[in-house]
This record gives sequence, C-alpha cells and structure tokens, in this order.
Amino acid sequence: MIWAKHSSVNEQIVMYLFSRILVGLAKLLAKKGVKPFSDWTFAQTYPYFAAAVWAIVMWLFEQHPKVLQPSLEQSMRYLYHDTNAWSRDCQELAPSLASVAV
Repeated sequence: MIWAKHSSVNEQIVMYLFSRILVGLAKLLAKKGVKPFSDWTFAQTYPYFAAAVWAIVMWLFEQHPKVLQPSLEQSMRYLYHDTNAWSRDCQELAPSLASVAV
C-alpha cells in the first residue's frame, strides 16, 4: 500500500488531509445540530480557530521545537529567530535581480 510507506511527501499529504477531515467533521456536527458546533458558523469561529492554531504552534515552537515537523520548525526558526538581527552589511535591504527584473 503506497500510503503506508513513510516519506516526506506522503507525510505532507496525510497531514493536509487530517486537517481537512477535522474541519469537515466539525462542519458535519454543526449540520447535524450537535452543540456547541451548531451554535456558530465556521466563518464566525474562524478567527478564534486561527488564533488557537497559531498560539499552539508558537508555544510548541518555543517550548518543544523538536516535536514539530522538521520543515515547519525550520520555517519558524527562520521567521522568528534568524531574522531578528541585522546582518553586518545592508545587502539584505538591496533588491534582488529577480525583483528588479519585474
């Protein structure tokens, strides 16, 4: 079975599907009238959902970074740690050739 073999691509697909399934299940519970899911629409709860997801990922990143998927940990490290200091020169302020060409 192809999905039983662990690879980084399969892992990404399964994680994507898992998140979509959880949202779909919450919407199904709302549609069936299950409280508290039926009390609000997904659009109404989305800001809280997004804030909770970011709060959890930030807490995990700061307290337990090695439990995160490696590419997420690397991205978070780059965004929140590596870019907190200026380099010795101003090269990072200069536009790249690709952006000048556009």
